[in-house]
Amino acid sequence: MFRTVFNKLLMLFYYVVGALILEALTFHILNLGTVPEYYFYNLSIIFTIAVIIFVIPNYVAQYVLYTIILTIQVIFIYVNYSLLMIYGDLFSVDMINMIGEAGAAMTSSFIYVSVILQLVGVFLAIVLIGGILLKYCNKDKNNLRYHFSIFNVIIILSFQCFSIGYFVNTRQEINKLASLSEANYMASDTFLMNTSFLKESSYTKFGTYGYFANIIANQMVHNTSIIERATLDYFTKGDIYGTEGNSSPVFSVDNGNNVIVIMMESLEWFGFGDGTYSSELDYLTPAYTPNIYGLIYGDVDKVNDDSLIATSFFAKSKTNMSEGQGIIGNYPVGQSLTEVVRNDTDDRKALGYAMPNVMRDLGYTTTYVHSNEIGFYDRVETHHHLGFDRVIGKDNLTDKEGNRIYSGDELEFDNWDAEGRFVENAIDYIVPKDADKFYTFYLNVSSHGPYEKKYNLHDGDAIKYYYYVKYGEDDCVQNENGDWVLSVAENEATFSDWYLNVKETRPNDSSLWEEMVYYQCGVIGLDDAIGVILGKLDEYGIADETTLLLYSDHYSYYDGLTHRFKGFDEDDFTSIELNTIPLIISSPGLKEINTSSAKYTITDRFCSAYDIVPTLFDLLGIQFNENLYLGHSLFRPADYVYGEGDEKTDMVVYYSNTGGLFSKDVYTFNFSDFVSPTHVDSETIALFKSEASAILQKLNFLSILNRYNLYYKLINI
Repeated sequence: MFRTVFNKLLMLFYYVVGALILEALTFHILNLGTVPEYYFYNLSIIFTIAVIIFVIPNYVAQYVLYTIILTIQVIFIYVNYSLLMIYGDLFSVDMINMIGEAGAAMTSSFIYVSVILQLVGVFLAIVLIGGILLKYCNKDKNNLRYHFSIFNVIIILSFQCFSIGYFVNTRQEINKLASLSEANYMASDTFLMNTSFLKESSYTKFGTYGYFANIIANQMVHNTSIIERATLDYFTKGDIYGTEGNSSPVFSVDNGNNVIVIMMESLEWFGFGDGTYSSELDYLTPAYTPNIYGLIYGDVDKVNDDSLIATSFFAKSKTNMSEGQGIIGNYPVGQSLTEVVRNDTDDRKALGYAMPNVMRDLGYTTTYVHSNEIGFYDRVETHHHLGFDRVIGKDNLTDKEGNRIYSGDELEFDNWDAEGRFVENAIDYIVPKDADKFYTFYLNVSSHGPYEKKYNLHDGDAIKYYYYVKYGEDDCVQNENGDWVLSVAENEATFSDWYLNVKETRPNDSSLWEEMVYYQCGVIGLDDAIGVILGKLDEYGIADETTLLLYSDHYSYYDGLTHRFKGFDEDDFTSIELNTIPLIISSPGLKEINTSSAKYTITDRFCSAYDIVPTLFDLLGIQFNENLYLGHSLFRPADYVYGEGDEKTDMVVYYSNTGGLFSKDVYTFNFSDFVSPTHVDSETIALFKSEASAILQKLNFLSILNRYNLYYKLINI
């Protein structure tokens, strides 16, 4: 009997020790420190799992289940490392909904051999030791007879009382600090435990098992009247902009305009330039991107006073998040859009405040167009709930006779039509001729990576523009298909000025030169697409009645292209300059706020995709409750400013779903360590904390609003 008890304990501790070894490896590989701060909280969950499997009489079954759980833990380590290296992100449960998308976008550049070898080596050692223990334990022939002996029952009850009791007690102790007031968000671990909004900090505090246990526990928390009342009170107290008599004036210079929002995949400012890069935008040229250049400058050498560009537009998000921010004005943290809309009905509109829902209610025809498959990120399910009348992608785009335009191999992830040609096929959706007013959100895919030759063999823009970009117009001609081909032998061709500039910018990275060519082909394809849209607006005579907003979703992370070209270390994900990408607004009413001597209106205010919806609402004179949106209108002052005299800067804080809180001069991934590359003073840090607390408070209430579909109650108050 005692041998049975000893053997079962041996198998239990095999798993516990294995899990702790892998946890230590996790913290080492992810550079999170040594052990989680709430070490015994994490341990209590490990023991809970161990004791649950301890109940199983068969040693082999125990060993198999323990090994499966440890295998999952190893997979999570690698997934987290990969996400950290690609985005600076960590895994969250909602990412399970995106496994298909992740698999389609996976390339060999995401394989980290050294980490795989470490993980495999440690895992095999753990499994081997477990196998030896299993062989020893299996010699016990009386395990079934004594499995439920009084000693085993005592062990089970003791461990579970400790594990569950410690878990519940720790949560209760942390929750004693809970408060719905904004002051407490930066002062305790309550917010981290109950939301996991800052994933890296949550992981550091609670460990792997604690992190996921918190997510599960939070999903089990049900709505209460107190939570609901506090949430609705928060939003009813929000400033209502765009109404007469409000303390803030009505901005509205483009009331009733059509709206086209274009999210530019992986676009960088250097994609519109001459092959060089600096933090200033003095390298922009019309050579390869005349349409985008024209939106900024007007005709060459002509002042364009109806455009605005943001030189401090910041994004640290994946594509689906940046898209959601630009459509909704926030993003459901820790929840996929699919989860939010799953129980939605037309009469409730869980996300009724999303821009397409608002525009549709105002009589606009609303359309979403993506040059990739519309099933990506489950858009076919989610986007009708956001308010789009039509959701169009390559896989459901039809001609006037109703025939599918793309099918078969043409729908493969790396088999993309030229972007300009796709927009020609989809132009009647993007610019609907018979609509009184329309709102269109268009996402291109042409500049999406990878930027290696083997992934661009069937890319329409790479086929069309490769030689033109690399060698220039002098050594190329266009064939009957419109593709640029060499007019001389390749060894006799001379490089284009753009290509020579790229080589000079990064002389020691020859593979980058070729990758930049494929990237630039995609940017030219996007410019072609924009040219088609502008041409159709002119044809219909509505260019002066249409507001265009173009923004990028994130930097070019494939193959580390942005890191390499901009000159950043591969493990740097938090630099403001690294994450600064294009935002361009072109709208007739901007003439009213433009300075007469400027080539364009420029704002260096720190801003993000969260600001797009409130900015457009302000521009169009549409009423909105500012508390429903995580950003601010670019036409309204920030709550705080810092600095001296003419050097004063708006204190604007950006929350990243992939981890961290950012302003122009301060960054934190937790609530205690604040990084400031410009060494700002304590007063600025205090302002940052105050604004960050307000953002986290808003984020918390938005999460509750979205999770429990409370918006319909808010609009009926």
